Amino acid sequence: MQVATFDTDTLRLMTLFENMTHASPKDCMVDQENGCVYFVVKEGDAGAAIGKNGSNVKHVEAAIKKNVKIFEYSGDVEKFVKNLIPQSNEVTVKEENGGKVVEIRVERGSKAMIIGRDGRNIKLFKELLQRNHNVNDLIVR
Repeated sequence: MQVATFDTDTLRLMTLFENMTHASPKDCMVDQENGCVYFVVKEGDAGAAIGKNGSNVKHVEAAIKKNVKIFEYSGDVEKFVKNLIPQSNEVTVKEENGGKVVEIRVERGSKAMIIGRDGRNIKLFKELLQRNHNVNDLIVR
């Protein structure tokens, strides 16, 4: 598994998030372009991170002045992909060329949303899968 290194701003965001939500972040990515921060929280901490009616998320968003997205970690690659992309109907993990490749099947209408404008969402999902499960590629069908 690849070791993620965090700069001081990311560590500050993770500490603030943990103090405000009482949920332990496992990973954090900041998207400066969109003004969005993505947190991967430990298994079972998603409810605490979101809070009642999303109150914790709203407080964190107000404090950091950026949108916040929360994903729940899972040690199982297939379950983690389902947490990242709930629209996925079928998840297949294959070993190809010495690395892991994840293939997901989605409904035709959801495909554009998963890929995102200029491939922004798919790049995010690939990065999170690489950092947390050492997955080399994500294929959407």
